[in-house]
Amino acid sequence: MNLRTNQSRRRLRLGAIHLLISLVLAALAFALVYFVWYPEPYWVIAGGLVLFWLLVVVDAVVGPALTLVVASPKKDWKELKRDLAVIAVLQLIALCYGLYTIALARPVHIAFEVDRFRVVTAADIESERLVNAPASLRALPWTGPTLIAAVKPDDPAELMRATELGLAGIDLSMNPSNWREYPAYASQSWSRASKVSRLVEKFPDTAAPLASIAEHAGLKTDDLRVLPLVARRATWAIVLGDGGKRVLGYLPVDGFL
Repeated sequence: MNLRTNQSRRRLRLGAIHLLISLVLAALAFALVYFVWYPEPYWVIAGGLVLFWLLVVVDAVVGPALTLVVASPKKDWKELKRDLAVIAVLQLIALCYGLYTIALARPVHIAFEVDRFRVVTAADIESERLVNAPASLRALPWTGPTLIAAVKPDDPAELMRATELGLAGIDLSMNPSNWREYPAYASQSWSRASKVSRLVEKFPDTAAPLASIAEHAGLKTDDLRVLPLVARRATWAIVLGDGGKRVLGYLPVDGFL
């Protein structure tokens, strides 16, 4: 009885240690994803939350569960160490692959595109096309998305091609040759934006958040305007101020008014 009890305790102790290590790794991964790659609100808008929980399930749950399975009381320490090493290697591979996948889906730009803003992810961009972007925009950021503009080509042939690509689901902002520095197009975004009164009329619950955003920016609510913010998983409203020069906040409602 004592032998079985000791063996059971060994199995539980190994499982607990493995779970603790997995939770520490998951916490480090969370800090990287939440605070660096997917800062609020892109944690939700760009799907970082979903991807991270998939990673946690695979890394922090499956690994310790496998340890409990392989830690059979009948195994000697040599065999057990070998099995645990295999699990650890597989778990690290899964963790690295999961982080790689999350990194590919990270938002890199918020592009003003005609009458909306669009979340552009690293996966949307063909790396070989980055040479066609302005020099200052050729490196994709790793610390959250930057604000840019995506413009229609001037050349009629390129404009026709852009239209065809758009019909195929490849938007203006997915072609680096269309990228421009945002400040030069801030006034255009402002002219396209809607007054917040229209948003409040459609979504009365946004009145309080808009007032809070305005107060924090030192502006009046009527000084704000909104445009749609389009991502693969959601459509929100992005709040602008100072003639479109500043993004002041985001609201989880449909910004198409």
